[in-house]
Amino acid sequence: MQFNINDTILGKTASTPEHYDPQLLFRIPRSENREQYGISDTNLPFVGFDVWNCYELSFLTDNGLPVSRVMKLIYSADSRYLVESKSLKLYLNAFNMDSFGQTIAQAEKKVAEIIAKDLSVLLETEARVTLFGADSAVQQAFPQLQKRHLSHLVPLEAQEFILFKRFTESPELLRSTETEDLHSYAFSTDLLRSNCRVTNQPDWGDLFVEMTTKQEIELGSIMEYLVSFRKENHFHEEVVEMIYKRFSAIFNPEKLMVAAMYTRRGGIDINPIRASHLELLDTVLISPEVRVDKTLRQ
Repeated sequence: MQFNINDTILGKTASTPEHYDPQLLFRIPRSENREQYGISDTNLPFVGFDVWNCYELSFLTDNGLPVSRVMKLIYSADSRYLVESKSLKLYLNAFNMDSFGQTIAQAEKKVAEIIAKDLSVLLETEARVTLFGADSAVQQAFPQLQKRHLSHLVPLEAQEFILFKRFTESPELLRSTETEDLHSYAFSTDLLRSNCRVTNQPDWGDLFVEMTTKQEIELGSIMEYLVSFRKENHFHEEVVEMIYKRFSAIFNPEKLMVAAMYTRRGGIDINPIRASHLELLDTVLISPEVRVDKTLRQ
């Protein structure tokens, strides 16, 4: 049976739940969008993870003391499903008025275990969950790429000369010349904007790319291509996989990493990362033990 987004609560009015309820969670199959772009669930062209930061998690100790935490959720891109964001928000809100332990440490441990178990069952894969307090140290993901902006690599005069007129995904805009030598590209950009697949609300993301290829790439064409997402309607994970697939097919890279850190919405930001090799995955982003420093957009 084909998945129907209209059967979900995403984009619909919903009351805030009062008590813990795992039935609030809803999953979305990845296959529907992947099939459109020739990505097979059984033979993925990448490794990767989806990393969620949830900033509005609170629960009580047995004496009614509120505990507030930031939750980091990590699960593999090879899972058949992703969790629907609004259902996760409602599910986490359902912890607000329930007690989970005599001490703060006991309550925190129990809540993390419950959430990890519920999401692992829902997604049919291991969901890693960590809760962070206000005094937790933070580290920046992609530190080198944060300093290499695509807009700095393309001369301003060239940017102002480009006619940006495509606002639906247009891979034919990507241009390169085949050479005998390897070329390395590493950059970040804030040009990425797409829209929610259901609500049509804008989604803003910082994109991070590392690539090694024998193609000499016109970096201005990458700017054109990313701008062409401006009227696309997709989930965050789908956008990153689409970009990865296009870069892979057109530039034939020996190594490729594509990741995005999206602006928080409803107390949650979603950060997908996909790579041709495990060593290209940013260790700060995918580590359960590390709280990730927010980008300017987040």
